[in-house]
Amino acid sequence: MSMINIQDVTFSYTGKRLILKDINLTVEQGEWVAILGHNGSGKSTLAKLLVGLLEPKSGTIAIDGVLLTPDTLYEERKKIGIVFQNPDNQFVGVSVRDDIAFGMENLNVPREEMLEKIQFYAEKVGMSDLLEKEPSTLSGGQKQRVAIAGILAMQTKIMIFDEATSMLDPTSRNELMAYISTLHDEGITIIMITHDMEEALYADRLVVLKEGAIFEDDAKATLLRKPERFREARLDLPMALKIQSGLSKTDEKEKRVRDFLWEFVSAK
Repeated sequence: MSMINIQDVTFSYTGKRLILKDINLTVEQGEWVAILGHNGSGKSTLAKLLVGLLEPKSGTIAIDGVLLTPDTLYEERKKIGIVFQNPDNQFVGVSVRDDIAFGMENLNVPREEMLEKIQFYAEKVGMSDLLEKEPSTLSGGQKQRVAIAGILAMQTKIMIFDEATSMLDPTSRNELMAYISTLHDEGITIIMITHDMEEALYADRLVVLKEGAIFEDDAKATLLRKPERFREARLDLPMALKIQSGLSKTDEKEKRVRDFLWEFVSAK
């Protein structure tokens, strides 16, 4: 059974201009999908629809086989966690411990179980030594890891990262991407909303939005062989592919470099 099934979804903020147009998308359990698009393509709007923060103008969204409706929204939201672009917007407690506990408190998790989960998931994201720290004193990468711990503690099946690395320094960004990879290895379904092609290379599958519609949807290795499609969608190619495109296809030395760069990009 698909974890996410979107059928014929359209959305408009004003009732006039469509932000999303006839979106059809299925995501299987354990899949890592990067949803790419330039600013204004509708990718963050799609993320908000998936967690029920917005309601489609038309069409349906099903999570784990259950249609999102006003009656099912509360229960289905428990299956999805979202990490936003600005980590400061995610904090509500005065300490790391409080923030990891927040979602569990809303689910009425018994206190003894909650304390065990706080410790377990804090250790899982490498934050167990900072449980009493105020969130404002943490680095950007640490804040994102606290947000992830709070989501994991609610035992969600799907995690959405909405431009979650865009405000991080390179070191924190690399740490977060490495940790997301471990979540994927554990079978969690990952949806990554991004405009960064380097980041998207970690995914199994790439979905490209252009002007509110799905422009491309294919396996990473297949789609990366169509660099012109990314240019048409106003997305920058990964640096390795930029270099590769400038190399000769016939010169033996340059051909070996081209092959090496392709293997490097595909293996991420």
